Parts: sequence; C-alpha cells; structure tokens
Amino acid sequence: MAAIRKYNHYCEQLSQLHNPSQTIPLPALLPTTLVDLRNDLNLMQDVWITPSADKVPRWLEDIDVRNGIRALLKRERCLEERRRLGSEADNMCRWFGYELAAIHVALRQSESKFD
Repeated sequence: MAAIRKYNHYCEQLSQLHNPSQTIPLPALLPTTLVDLRNDLNLMQDVWITPSADKVPRWLEDIDVRNGIRALLKRERCLEERRRLGSEADNMCRWFGYELAAIHVALRQSESKFD
C-alpha cells in the first residue's frame, strides 16, 4: 500500500507539472484495493512508449487472455520451483551420503582400536 500511495503521489505531482500543450501521456492513478488493482487496465498499459491509437490489444481488454497469461506465468514459476526443489533434494542426499560415510569410517576406526 505504501508503494501504491507513493506512486499515486508521483502521478499527482506529474499532473500538476504537466503542460497540456505537450502530447506526453500521463500515467493514471492506481486503485488502492487489491481486487480493483488486479483488474485495472491502466496498470497493464505502458503509456511511456507510445499511446495506442489503434485497436486495444487483447491482453488489455480481454480478462480471459490476462488470466491465461497469469496461468502460464504461474506454471513457469512452478516448474522453476520444481527444479530448485530437485536440486535441494540432490544436495540433501549428497550431504546424507557424506555423513553416513563419515559415521561408517568412524565406526570402523573404533572397532579396529578395540581389536
């Protein structure tokens, strides 16, 4: 919420400093509720490159396309997490093997001392 308030404050400052004769688009204020923020079309649009006078891209106007994009991104994050967990499991198995080998060596050495 602090970041949104800060962003909105910057937007207000920009609108006060804006010269209407210039054709530079200004960013819109962001909603302060999470539900409204997720569905805000202004958040998805990059106004600083070029304002679009043509047809609005489907990912901006169609909520199903946005949901599909989010699903693909979530799937990618899940695959990344699966790889990280696999690597962590390999590291734990390697560590366990080293510890088991150390215990095995220590037990052999203690047996040889008593023989």
